[in-house]
Amino acid sequence: MARRTAYLTVVVALLVTGCSGTEPPAAPSDPAVTPGEWDGPATREEYLTELAEIHGIEDPPPVEIVQEIAQDDDGLRLIAECYAEHGWPSTFDGDGIVTEGIPPEQQEAFDLDRYICNASYPVAERYRSLSPEEHLRRWYTYLTTTYVPCVEALGYEISEPPTLETFLASGGSQWIPNEEVFRQSQAQDEDFTQVEEQCPQDMPLEMLEQ
Repeated sequence: MARRTAYLTVVVALLVTGCSGTEPPAAPSDPAVTPGEWDGPATREEYLTELAEIHGIEDPPPVEIVQEIAQDDDGLRLIAECYAEHGWPSTFDGDGIVTEGIPPEQQEAFDLDRYICNASYPVAERYRSLSPEEHLRRWYTYLTTTYVPCVEALGYEISEPPTLETFLASGGSQWIPNEEVFRQSQAQDEDFTQVEEQCPQDMPLEMLEQ
């Protein structure tokens, strides 16, 4: 079973599937950052520390920047390609990053590679606004107060949400309502894209502003 993740590429501010952010995305010709450089408002070390905490990495390996990305579909495709290069078959399908089923015994290894990929492809400074934790808090609020009631009104059954503390501790990876809707829509031979149109999994832009 494939895992469909709604965001969740976590960076200093955020990278949300399908959202363009409050500023226009970078043009494809924007130059890549020289590996190892970091010129954001926070230090590279602070960013990596926060990223490691979110993914539960106690002894993170050194990671250099391969390329800064924009907060858009192209950025998520790079993350998906990075996952695949590390042995986790993943694709970006326009709605999110879809990763083939992760056995429980391989979750730690997957989390480590998520850390490496997110550290290798951070969102460029001009697209940052929220801390990872604040993004997750707002995403949790959106899921529980807007997205889940919307899909439940369409007849889909969603599992009981975890507490906010549990959601934050897992980096949002252990409760993905969108994935539950996808599985049910496939089982019922329904068009998942129509559900997405009625109940977008992404937060509205106003929730992404500081």
